[in-house]
Amino acid sequence: MKNSPIVKLIKAIDNMTIAKKTTLLFLVMLVGMLFIGSFSHIGLSRMRNNFNILYNKRMLPVIRLEKLKDLYSVNILDTLRDIEKNNITFKQGKNVILLAQDLIRDDWGEYKQSFKIDDSDLLIKFFRSWGLVSKKVKNTPEYSDEKELANKIEQKIDFVDNILNSMFKLYRQNEKQTVYAMIQNQLYPTVYSINIDLTQLININLEASKKGKESTDKVYDNTFEWVVAGTIGTISFAALIAFVILQNIRVLHNNLENRVEEKTKELQELNRNLEIKIKQEVQKSRKKDEIMFRQSRLAAMGEMIGNIAHQWRQPLNALSLIIQSFQTKRMLGVELDDEFIDAQVKEGALLAENMSKTIDDFRNFFNPNKKTKLFSIENNIKKSAEIFRVYFKKYGIHIDIICKDDFKIFGYPNEFSQVIINLFSNSKDALVEKDPKIKLIEVVIYSDALNGYIEVYDNGGGIKEDVIDRVFEPYFTTKHKSTGTGIGLYMSEQIIENQMEGEIIAQNCSYSFKEDGFYKNCTKMKITLPLGG
Repeated sequence: MKNSPIVKLIKAIDNMTIAKKTTLLFLVMLVGMLFIGSFSHIGLSRMRNNFNILYNKRMLPVIRLEKLKDLYSVNILDTLRDIEKNNITFKQGKNVILLAQDLIRDDWGEYKQSFKIDDSDLLIKFFRSWGLVSKKVKNTPEYSDEKELANKIEQKIDFVDNILNSMFKLYRQNEKQTVYAMIQNQLYPTVYSINIDLTQLININLEASKKGKESTDKVYDNTFEWVVAGTIGTISFAALIAFVILQNIRVLHNNLENRVEEKTKELQELNRNLEIKIKQEVQKSRKKDEIMFRQSRLAAMGEMIGNIAHQWRQPLNALSLIIQSFQTKRMLGVELDDEFIDAQVKEGALLAENMSKTIDDFRNFFNPNKKTKLFSIENNIKKSAEIFRVYFKKYGIHIDIICKDDFKIFGYPNEFSQVIINLFSNSKDALVEKDPKIKLIEVVIYSDALNGYIEVYDNGGGIKEDVIDRVFEPYFTTKHKSTGTGIGLYMSEQIIENQMEGEIIAQNCSYSFKEDGFYKNCTKMKITLPLGG
């Protein structure tokens, strides 16, 4: 059983790939349908061929033979009887008989053509056309009897024609008695004999028709059996292949489910790892931003310390002179009276108070207050500018603040101050580097129904077009490494966009300053902040 052909076939099919099995199934269905269609067509063609043979070789000849019997019985015998009874004239009867003779010759000639019809089966004709089957002369008893009987009838037809021709001659010679004797003694018996032979010939054709019908039925039965066998075979083989394919599909489906489950678990694990990595990267990014923010504040603190040092230098010199005045008077032997001491102490205390106030101003800037509150943009910018005003005077930089429409926002005032100080610091660096005759920074504040705007202009020659799109990138700077870190504008953008939900852009433009008129090449830093809290 294990080595049976069916088992071997199933194993062979089972070892094929799905694509080959599907192709085999398609080919089986295609070959099966072609077989069924071809065999059905051949069977129908054979039945049609048999029907044509039955009709042309058997049924039409039977009709013609019946017609011949009628011609002899009606047109010839009945006409001769009418002539004998003087119901019609001889001339009238002769015309009828001559017409009947013509019809008899035509019908008999057509009947003899049926002997030339090949009544072989369609398949035999096909094989014979290819030379696979040799043509054999029929020698069956039925065929021999039919041919012999046909020859006998043809001789009798000729004999009747001769008798009729002789009768017509004798009748013209007015030998009526001889004519009537020929009719009674020769014509009637011969015609009756012909009718008997025709009837026998009709029976032979009818018997042949019966056999032909049996052959057609046999062809139909064979065709039906082959079509049924082909259909069952095709369906069975296709079902076998389909069963094997379905089994493979189930196996593949199970394997696919297992793989999908494995990949799902891997994906879930990957997602968990990815979430952890994202959290780690976010923490790293936050730490990096914090570091950069601290660096930015340290850079700003450096600016501030420079500012403090510049603002303290003059008070410290004054304090130093006050202290030296005591020593000078003592060395000169001048008496230190109370009035002098009080005056010097008051002046020193005033200087110390101003220095302390400077420290408080800078300390408030570096206070890490992370609570949002409502603050005035104009006041914030003015305080930031005030910190830089004395420092900028050293470089000859003039700051103007033009407030067309002040507005208040919720946010971080110290962080916003750092943004303004970063912009002032960048403008100062550009102005010091380009060194125009008059160095100008101008801040314009205005608002509309939706947003508030701060525009910071300087006449430092603008930003190079090839780098203007990169000024907000981290660690990008056009300054020397010793003076620039490249994080000031980056942190300014982070504060404006992430903490205050606004926008900051850098542009080159032409601008007319309040202090000194129109300049063609200027830098414009525009901050847009949404209103409404």
